[in-house]
Amino acid sequence: MSEREQAAASPSVDEAMNRVLRAEQEARAAVEGCRAEAAAIVTAGEERAKRIVQAADRRIRAAHRLADQAVERAVKDLLGVQPEVAASALEGGGDRLDRAVAALADEIIGARP
Repeated sequence: MSEREQAAASPSVDEAMNRVLRAEQEARAAVEGCRAEAAAIVTAGEERAKRIVQAADRRIRAAHRLADQAVERAVKDLLGVQPEVAASALEGGGDRLDRAVAALADEIIGARP
């Protein structure tokens, strides 16, 4: 190849190298954009997970309060019964006690007939 042909080919080689470098730069920018987007998605997911855990904790605490209140009411009701009445209820068979326990359990877990 003559010097003239090499000189003519040189600009196209330079242009090709410049295109490759621009493409590489664009690819790096795209990767960085994806990295930033991924970080934002992870952060949003973590925040959502935290809100879900907090809501679950509130629901659990509320369920515990309801259960505690139901047990407290049942104990107060039992303490209000005369000992003779309680003894006669037990002597009469466990059916009544079983029904009372089942009703209390239903109230605690929120199952209403």
